[in-house]
Amino acid sequence: MNASMLRAAGASAALTLLIACASAPPAPIERENLQQVQATVVDVEKSKRLVSLRGPDGRVTTLELGPEVRNFDQIHVGDAVVATYYEAIGFALKDPKEADEPGAAGIVAGRAAPGERPEAAIGKFVETTVTIQSVDSEGNSVTFKGEDGLVRTVPVKREDGRAFAKKLKPGDRVVISYEEALAISVQPGK
Repeated sequence: MNASMLRAAGASAALTLLIACASAPPAPIERENLQQVQATVVDVEKSKRLVSLRGPDGRVTTLELGPEVRNFDQIHVGDAVVATYYEAIGFALKDPKEADEPGAAGIVAGRAAPGERPEAAIGKFVETTVTIQSVDSEGNSVTFKGEDGLVRTVPVKREDGRAFAKKLKPGDRVVISYEEALAISVQPGK
C-alpha cells in the first residue's frame, strides 16, 4: 500500500461529497493530511510474535503481532517499517430541496498475500448530515444537531472554517465527511 493509493481512496470519497453539494453556497471546505513515519526493527522474538521498533525519536516500542499478520517470519532486525496515515475532512452546505438520506459509512481493509512482504491497510469513511443550531462568530464555535439526535458544540480553529461558519444560519443542513486510512509495510533493511 502506498501514499498514492491512500490519496486515491480519499479523493474518490471527497469527490462524491463535492459533486453532491457543488451548487450550494458557501463553497465546500476540504482538508487533507498525509503523514509518514519510519521505524527500524531492532529485535524480533518469533516464538512470542514480538517486534521491537526504534522510531525517529530514538525510543523503542515493542509490539505483539497476532496471527492475522501474515508472513511474520519475513520480519528481520534492520528492516524498515513504514506507516502512512491519511486523514481528510470536508464540510458542505446541503441543498434544502434534497431528500433526507441517512449518513454513509464504510470500512476497507487488506493485507499481504501469503509469501509477500508483510503489509496491511485499513481505511474508513463516514458521511453524516447535521443541522446547524447556532454559530458563535466571536467565540469561533458552531453548535449542531447530528443524525443521532445529540447536540454538539465544536470550535472552529482555521480561518477558512470560520469564513464558512459565518455564512451559516440556524436550520442549515451541512454534510460532514471524514475519512482516514492507515497503511503499514515492512521493507528489507540495507
